Amino acid sequence: MEKKKKIKKSRKPSSLFLRVFLLVFVVTVSVGIGTQFIHYQELQEELAVVTAEIEKEQKRQLEFETRREYYTSDSYIEQVAREQLGMVKPNEILYINRSE
Repeated sequence: MEKKKKIKKSRKPSSLFLRVFLLVFVVTVSVGIGTQFIHYQELQEELAVVTAEIEKEQKRQLEFETRREYYTSDSYIEQVAREQLGMVKPNEILYINRSE
């Protein structure tokens, strides 16, 4: 019986050490996972903001492209030539209203 008591006593400190080590390990891992989760959420929010900005800029680019196509079209050039430069096509008669 004396041998059993000695064996049990020698196991207790190592068992306590193991429990403390496991507790510290679990707490450390939990804190690390929590920190990473918070960082992940921040990155997801930043990604949503950047994605919204990209979509906004793509719409803006499309509007500019549409305007560029309109301003380089023959119909716009003709309109500007008639309204601002007073030009007419061949065989056209220009009537000027002097009362205005």
